[in-house]
Amino acid sequence: MNWLAHTLLSRKNIDYQLGNVLADPLRGRAWQDASDALKAGMKMHKSIDKFTDKHALIANSKSRLGQDGHLKGVVLDLLHDHFLSLNWDLYCRWELGFYLERFNHKASKASAAYPDRPQQIVNRMVASNLLGQYQTLEDLLTALQRIDSRLSERTKIKETASQYSDVIVAEYEGLLADFLSFFPQLIDHFKSHRLGSETSHYLL
Repeated sequence: MNWLAHTLLSRKNIDYQLGNVLADPLRGRAWQDASDALKAGMKMHKSIDKFTDKHALIANSKSRLGQDGHLKGVVLDLLHDHFLSLNWDLYCRWELGFYLERFNHKASKASAAYPDRPQQIVNRMVASNLLGQYQTLEDLLTALQRIDSRLSERTKIKETASQYSDVIVAEYEGLLADFLSFFPQLIDHFKSHRLGSETSHYLL
């Protein structure tokens, strides 16, 4: 799952949401005086990723994308945030634009008390409205090109993110069906997890 999904699969607490986002770039390591909510969000991120990586529907989606590649998981993460954006009203009680506006505002305010590196990560995410950048297929394909721009020339010889564009278009309906079957199961995993929540969240 990519960052939009991680913010949604969170308790109704901005530190928890940001912990769920920052777990990847900070490699699961919270700073010394980080809040308990942020630490719990980081742990939930790990549980979400573990559940996702082992799921048969995710394996099926990866097989739709073709041969194994190092970037396939990254591409699928972005694709799932695209599908989540398209089907947002199925899962969240708030309209997507309003949700993103409130999240970005709270994230900017909360991160002002964070150390430099996590603060910078959150500020870049908010300034670019990163979580709202996957709402159309064109947006998604553009995001794959942005990933390519950050790859080394050596990596590009072997694989690029945008090389998956054609197969995404060709397999779009099947990939969407996989997501629509998988995501409710992931929601149930979050709600039933000891670090998740059955009540204090933004989910329907």
